[in-house]
This record gives sequence, structure tokens and C-alpha cells, in this order.
Amino acid sequence: METHKCYSIELSDQGEACTLKINIIGIVGAIIAFIGLALPWWTVTFSLTMEANLSYSASIYLYQTTASGIGTTVTGQMNLWFGWVAFALLVLGALFGIAGSLMPRARAMLIVGGILALLSVIVFAAGLQNYLSTTSGLSSFGLFSSGSFTGYSYVTYLSFGFWLTLIGAIVILASWLNRPKATAPTAVAPPPPEQEKTTTPTS
Repeated sequence: METHKCYSIELSDQGEACTLKINIIGIVGAIIAFIGLALPWWTVTFSLTMEANLSYSASIYLYQTTASGIGTTVTGQMNLWFGWVAFALLVLGALFGIAGSLMPRARAMLIVGGILALLSVIVFAAGLQNYLSTTSGLSSFGLFSSGSFTGYSYVTYLSFGFWLTLIGAIVILASWLNRPKATAPTAVAPPPPEQEKTTTPTS
């Protein structure tokens, strides 16, 4: 029997027919969000201009913190609640985005996935700003800020992971509008019945 390649197939008594295509846009959005998981979400860079430039930076990921300078990098554990909450929301959002792109009649999963991924960036931004504002010695820092701190000039900004996750969330939500709809299997017409051959007797 001849088979037909497609993204999703459904078997019926009449034969085999392609019924549903994968929502590529939703999967791309989920992958973008997952990439954001591995990148820093907020960075502060300190610099001191003397006879030579001296600078170092610290970054916050959803699951760890890093500090680098003078050729060394130190990694620490993430102990801020909003980082882990954002982590869980992002993972769930991306998984819902993938499931909604693969499973038939699952358009609602794309909306849920996009909203969860969007909530991850909101929770992180709000939680970090609150932490900086209420922690002694850090109140001069913000999500986007610059100034002077203990003789160093500094710049802070939301980094690559934050923006990639935001883009991924928007793409997942947009994929809901482009969700391929399932089509009914195409019935295969049965072959015409064979006519019986008649023979004429010879005398």
C-alpha cells in the first residue's frame, strides 16, 4: 500500500489521509523562550577609568548568578524567589506552546502557553525591581539605570534572556491566530466491482 508523508495522519476504513499540520510558529516561539532560559536576564556593569580601564559585571539568571572580571568568573546559586517562579512559568509556557502546536484541537494551549511565558517576564521584572528598591545598598539600582557606586560608574539593564523570552511569548500568542485547522479525512472511493465474464457456448 502506498503511504503519504505528512505531519499528522489519521487512519480510516477508506484508507489513509493527512488531517493536521504542525503549527511551526508556535514551536519556534517555544524554542526562543527556552533559549532565553539559558541566558542572563539582568546585568550590571561596573567600570573605573584610570591609567587602564578596569571593569567587571554581574548577571542574574533565573537559576543562578554570575560575576566576572579580570579574567575570572564566579557562579552562585539563585536565592531570589522571583527567579524560580519565572523559571517555572517559562518552562510551563514553552511546554504548553509545543503541545498546542502538535496536538489536534488544542488551540487553547497556545494561549495558555503564551500567557505563562509572558507572566514569567512580568514576575521577574516586578520582583527584581522590588528587591532592588527594598534592599539596603541597592536602592540606587534599577532595571535600567546608570550612575556612580563606590567610586565606580555603573550601568544596569534587562539582558538577552529577558528579551528573548518576551519575544517567544509574543510569538506563541501570535501562533494562535495562525493555528492550522484539522480537516476531515478524505474518503477514498472503492474500486468498481469487477464484472463477471460470460462465455458463449460453441456448437
